[in-house]
Amino acid sequence: MQAVPPSPADLASMPRPMLRQWCTDRGMPPFRAEQIFQWLHVAQVRDWAAMTDLPATLRATLAAEASLPQLAVQVDRTSALDGSRKIALATRHGQAIETVLMPMEAGVTQCLSSQVGCKMGCDFCATARIATRANLTAGEIVEQVALACRLAVESGLARGGVAGGQSGLLAGRPRNLVFMGMGEPLDNLDAVVAALDILCDPKGYAFSPRRITVSTVGLARFVPRLAAAHPGVHLAWSLTATRDEVRDRLMPVNKGVPIARMVEALRALPSHPHRKITFEYALLHGHNDTADDARTLGIMALQVGAHINAIPFNAWPGSAYRRPPRAVITRFVREVQATGASISLRESRGQDIGAACGQLAGERPA
Repeated sequence: MQAVPPSPADLASMPRPMLRQWCTDRGMPPFRAEQIFQWLHVAQVRDWAAMTDLPATLRATLAAEASLPQLAVQVDRTSALDGSRKIALATRHGQAIETVLMPMEAGVTQCLSSQVGCKMGCDFCATARIATRANLTAGEIVEQVALACRLAVESGLARGGVAGGQSGLLAGRPRNLVFMGMGEPLDNLDAVVAALDILCDPKGYAFSPRRITVSTVGLARFVPRLAAAHPGVHLAWSLTATRDEVRDRLMPVNKGVPIARMVEALRALPSHPHRKITFEYALLHGHNDTADDARTLGIMALQVGAHINAIPFNAWPGSAYRRPPRAVITRFVREVQATGASISLRESRGQDIGAACGQLAGERPA
């Protein structure tokens, strides 16, 4: 029987300490890991042969034994409403994911995908309709940010980085990152934590944790691990209903992790001066938009110390839901405010190109 060749080493998915270990295990000095890390995440070179300060023998070894990040742009759309940009990408296995760049007054916020599709099955989300489901690697998550950097520099929109002093491709770095694209980040936690390690590395992208938000539908058992690994990263809970019987129907994950359990997990987190917790609440007319819902939501937010983002539903082809009328939305916000809780009404960006919250469905070329 013919031997199966080993899988190429995915160096772009390795945080710097892991990459250093990979190099030393092969008899290389530790500084080689620093060089490779810089080529991958600062210079963003995608050709081993072009890493010119590495010995030719090492470059040949890397070409034979290691893989490079590979996400191919399939569709690139820009919203006529607000300038948001949705980019559909194909992984090396041909699977479709999407990332969204949203221009804000202070800079660009990038919405990242952590999985191909999503197995959480939220009834109001287009991503749940995707049949193909797979975890992205840390390198594929980070490569979405690398792509945003390259596009900003190529289009002349680079702002010189958030922290200042950045040049080259990192001058095009987005201001904020939100893990709110395709997939459930805590269902792919190993890769998400490794991606955060790389993105927050001061010798790489150098993101402040305060510029990053990770969302979850409520996988409570993984919340402590995320908070321990990156305590300053913000956490967003996609709540969407205040009663278990309603949330069971809208978000099947609730049958295994009811609302009270997630509230308990959030309240048990050690305090951190920079971490913010938000409740993401998709407003679905006739399902979760009553005055009682609003009051209960406000009380829950006060218990956790969370801010509420109310998001009127964004329609997608075949969806059975609709957004509430403006008067209902206004009443809902006022009822929440009456409890003393903090709430913002968030109008999603990119609605005309299928880039808004709940609309990502893995678009492919026509």
